[in-house]
Amino acid sequence: MSITSLKNLLDEARRNNTYVIGFVVQGWEDACSFVEAAQETDSGIILQSGPGFRKNMPLEVIYSMFEKLGKEANVKVVPHLDHGENYEICKKALDIGFTSIMYDGSKLPFEKNLEQSFKIYELTQKYNACLEVELGYVGYNDSSKNKMTSPEEVKLLTQQLPVTALAVSVGNTHLQNKNSAIIDYDLLAKINNVTNTPLVIHGGSGINPLDRMKMSKNYGVRKFNIGTEFRKMFGAVLREIFFKNDQIFDRFEIMKELNFALSTKAKKLLNDTNL
Repeated sequence: MSITSLKNLLDEARRNNTYVIGFVVQGWEDACSFVEAAQETDSGIILQSGPGFRKNMPLEVIYSMFEKLGKEANVKVVPHLDHGENYEICKKALDIGFTSIMYDGSKLPFEKNLEQSFKIYELTQKYNACLEVELGYVGYNDSSKNKMTSPEEVKLLTQQLPVTALAVSVGNTHLQNKNSAIIDYDLLAKINNVTNTPLVIHGGSGINPLDRMKMSKNYGVRKFNIGTEFRKMFGAVLREIFFKNDQIFDRFEIMKELNFALSTKAKKLLNDTNL
């Protein structure tokens, strides 16, 4: 089909009262597996370039990879910059061709986050691109570092700034190894009641699949970012491959089995969005 916008997929998710998945990409092979799964399930997907990936591969190469996969796929693909730390990296991504930017000002005081988000919103408008921002703070590994999202701040920001999507902190945490997050549904309901902006959950690997569906059906969550589940699977399958055959060394032979496992899991996640 072609490269598309985040708004396009979120609008479809809203109409169908479901959600889309932001796949956190770590390399060429897993990106191919995600797109393969999307095609087999006829699902639009988001390919996300996070800070870790950007440290390992030039952003220009990442976008070229996403662009090639998107243009050759028969489903909609969104190339998305995840956790853009500042104006410079967001502008660079837009210059390269990314259609969607997540600016992360979650560590800043609300007023500063709003100010910076507004500057980047104005930038995205020049490129006809989409903007996701974050209110509250979604920590890493340790949920005690989280700062829950304020409904009052959500109302203030979304009334002033028509962002495409809003990432919130309601019990979710990045890099969770189990589906054990305890979601504050009262808080999520208050947030959903003060804005029509599609909500995003970072740390989607920590969310029980039943909670994912509940959050989308009843609380306005339209996007879940999922990465840790696939990183865990990658490591587990790799260890199993070497355990079964300690003589194997060919990268392409190894990756063939890994790709099958990643694609199978991605198809299951995408099928869950249609339940």
